[in-house]
Amino acid sequence: MKRAVALSVVTAILLGPGAGAQEVTSPEELLVRLRAAGSAAMEGAEDPSPARMQAVQDVLGLPVIVRIDESDVSIPPDPVIARLSGDEAEDFRLAMERVEALRASLERAMAADPVDPEDVETALTEAYRGVVQVDPGIIERIRRAIAEAIQNVLTRLFSFRGAGTVFAWAVLLGLGVLVVWLIRRLRLVPETTMEAVRSGSGTARVDWVDRAEGAVRAGDFHAAVHAFYRGLLATLSGRGLLIDAPGLTAGECRSTVRSARPELFDAVADATGTFEEVAYGGAVPEADDVDTLRKAVALARSA
Repeated sequence: MKRAVALSVVTAILLGPGAGAQEVTSPEELLVRLRAAGSAAMEGAEDPSPARMQAVQDVLGLPVIVRIDESDVSIPPDPVIARLSGDEAEDFRLAMERVEALRASLERAMAADPVDPEDVETALTEAYRGVVQVDPGIIERIRRAIAEAIQNVLTRLFSFRGAGTVFAWAVLLGLGVLVVWLIRRLRLVPETTMEAVRSGSGTARVDWVDRAEGAVRAGDFHAAVHAFYRGLLATLSGRGLLIDAPGLTAGECRSTVRSARPELFDAVADATGTFEEVAYGGAVPEADDVDTLRKAVALARSA
């Protein structure tokens, strides 16, 4: 796979604002840090504590700028690891997943062939045209942060973790009762209601799977891969497994499915990996690639 793919995956794994002055290091040095951070996270999973989580963050030493050939890649602090308290072993397992993802991406970048940075930017722009926003503004970043926060809350609510989950449900129920009481108390709901009328001006939802099948019939496998990928995200979102936000990356999709529905992970990982190769690496899709995404969509729909 070309370095364009590797570099784009590195920058997509850790999203967030960079720091002012950053250390410049080599990929080999960062690889040593990642391996050490992975070992520290593994030890923390056996005996979790906030101090051990801080040790993982200190070993990572992010933010940092990695210089590969003549290209500089800025790696900001990992937003997920930064939020982990280290009180539970699950925090360290999640940290290990994040470190391992970055390590694998860095190794692919080091092994890939050199490529013109302008080609990387062009590939990313073409891959996400009409799918996701490549360079989100401040409003989009805020909206994305809210969406991630809601997703994290939902994950905790629907993943039983003992007394913490029971307490979360109790708080949610109490807030619901309070909202209903306030609405009635303040008379925010009028006594009469009006029947909703369809104006016909609303935008119809796109049937991505139907669009993908149409592209297959037309022999356009590239468009079919993109449409099936959008259909997969829409299906997983409809099942409540993730929030189909404009900034959602394929890596975040895999991580969420791994935690929420492990039985779907293999199919989703194969499908998103195929999409990345076509979208970022410029690979020419074949019928088997389209079938990989079609099967993942079908499995997600039946889950």
